Amino acid sequence: MSENLAVHRPYVDGAADAGVSRRPNLLASVRIPPRSGPEMQDMVKNWNSKIFTHVTDLALPSQYAWREFRFDAHGYRLQNIIYAKHRSDAVTGISGRGDDGDPIVVHIVLSGWVRFEDAHHSITVEPGYMCVRDTRRKWRFWYGPGAVCRWLVIPRTRMSSSRTPKDPVMVACATPEARLLISYLDMLNDQDPSSLSVSGEAAMEEATISLLCGLISANVAHGIGGRAHVVVEAAKKIVDENLEKADLDPAVIANILDVSVRTLHRSFAAADDSVMSYVRRRRIEEAQMDIINGSAPANISDLAAKWHFSDSSHFIRQFKQIYGTTPAAYLRTLRVSR
Repeated sequence: MSENLAVHRPYVDGAADAGVSRRPNLLASVRIPPRSGPEMQDMVKNWNSKIFTHVTDLALPSQYAWREFRFDAHGYRLQNIIYAKHRSDAVTGISGRGDDGDPIVVHIVLSGWVRFEDAHHSITVEPGYMCVRDTRRKWRFWYGPGAVCRWLVIPRTRMSSSRTPKDPVMVACATPEARLLISYLDMLNDQDPSSLSVSGEAAMEEATISLLCGLISANVAHGIGGRAHVVVEAAKKIVDENLEKADLDPAVIANILDVSVRTLHRSFAAADDSVMSYVRRRRIEEAQMDIINGSAPANISDLAAKWHFSDSSHFIRQFKQIYGTTPAAYLRTLRVSR
């Protein structure tokens, strides 16, 4: 959702000039307190029009439309490119307007997840991966709650057609090319861009683009079809379809995929994740939806058991880790907001 982010005075809680930070590296910030669903959606749309130029149709997913919404991005501009770290609550929208003015965008996910879909691809980017996309295609995106990402935005005019990936490229952050690019960007982030001469900025911009092109060239043959990523995405689909089954474990998943359990574990490890961690996260998300929809058992231990947590205290800790509060407190907040 962060393409071509301009340095504007951010839209904060409905007032364009309220509570604006003066920090020089603050690119955007918004906090919208809980309100009625339609009012929240209107405020998110208004914020979109004041901040973004290549993102449209911003909206809160229905299950989060009653909660406080926060977004903040800190980073820098280096002539024509933007590099920043941002945190976002759950939000969805359209990335790209389908014209030649749309940029090339790199998302590096630190926590949570970001999903992109177009007519041909469905990509979920989780910690340990980065995704390079051409936003000349229109993409529907979803940010999971509390997603933290780095992103790099480069105008199309700075990338020759031969260096622009036709399809999205998924790259493990542990690869040498990715580590080199991230280290260089972090080094720039520790500097004061305003202290650079024009020629210095131009040189650093060119170096950034060259590093990105090297990463694309080294990985474009794999695209989003790299072996580990294909296994992980297929496994996640199986997990999502079988969350209610008590015997869902790596052996069952690997058997359905027709791969070894070792291959399954190694594929998830490449993304700094594990099979059962994903299973637990998804079950916690389903438990949260039960609470929102009013279908959760009255007793927390029964809700934990429904989603195959044998220990309710473990379920509560996992829930709090994702949503920042306990299931009981979450339910109380939901009742008050309604």
